[in-house]
Amino acid sequence: MAAGAAGKGMPIRVHPLFLFLVALAVAAGLVWEVIVVFCVVVLHELAHVAVARAFGYRIRELTLLPFGGVAIIEGEPGAWSLGREVWIAAAGPLANGILAGVALVLYSAQIWSEGFAAFFVRVNLTMMLFNLLPALPLDGGRIWRAVSSRTFGYGRAGELAVNSAFWCSGALAALGAGTAIWGAPHVGMWALAGFLAITARQIRREIPYEAARWLYGFKRAPKSEPRIVRPLAVHRHMRAGEIARYFAPEAFHLIAVLDDKGKIIFIIEEQEFLDFLFAPGGFGKAIGEWPGEPPNFSS
Repeated sequence: MAAGAAGKGMPIRVHPLFLFLVALAVAAGLVWEVIVVFCVVVLHELAHVAVARAFGYRIRELTLLPFGGVAIIEGEPGAWSLGREVWIAAAGPLANGILAGVALVLYSAQIWSEGFAAFFVRVNLTMMLFNLLPALPLDGGRIWRAVSSRTFGYGRAGELAVNSAFWCSGALAALGAGTAIWGAPHVGMWALAGFLAITARQIRREIPYEAARWLYGFKRAPKSEPRIVRPLAVHRHMRAGEIARYFAPEAFHLIAVLDDKGKIIFIIEEQEFLDFLFAPGGFGKAIGEWPGEPPNFSS
């Protein structure tokens, strides 16, 4: 999972939940399985790092989680793009797919045993499929947010991807309960469900700040390329921070401010709105408080 490029001296942290599961596995005598899973997690995250670096980003921090990790990515304001986000997020699952293929080749060449190759393939496919769920903070959630942000806006797409995480967590928990009812309990399903719910709760608190960082980069990004016009009609009492949730990448925004009867009071173009938004207290101000000179639509 990529969250946001390691340069030299990149700090790497291991999540406490990962350490807890490692301790349980070691206590159960699954030492070599733990080593394999740890290596797969590291390779998954290094794939994110490699692609992010190729795009010129810096990695501020890398946190290893039980089923992937989170790379905190930094770049120049405006460096974010939909295509880059998709490629960086997809790099981890793609690496898992390649590793599974390599394992099959090594087994076919009789270099790896059937048992080891089967376990290695299972670990990689599980990590790949889990991370492709359309739920933040997973890679699939980042891909879904990037693609759907054109329709819903970046901030709103992020909120929907977090909501999806809770639905996915519930589905995994239900599957775990089903395996228990069928007499073959799959503890891993509950572990995945718990991990996803816990991380989604944390991400939900961070979504407004991440959206604000994206907006700041969007504000400062060069806008020389043609863009699709994205009109937004909002009530004059709507807060600027709420409106900003619907700002989409690769678009030019025009905000029509309406009165109580649904008539246009004035129209604000994108840069004027962003200047208003990032002024002191701007996120909490009603758009009707915009201090500019509105055009007269009565004539």
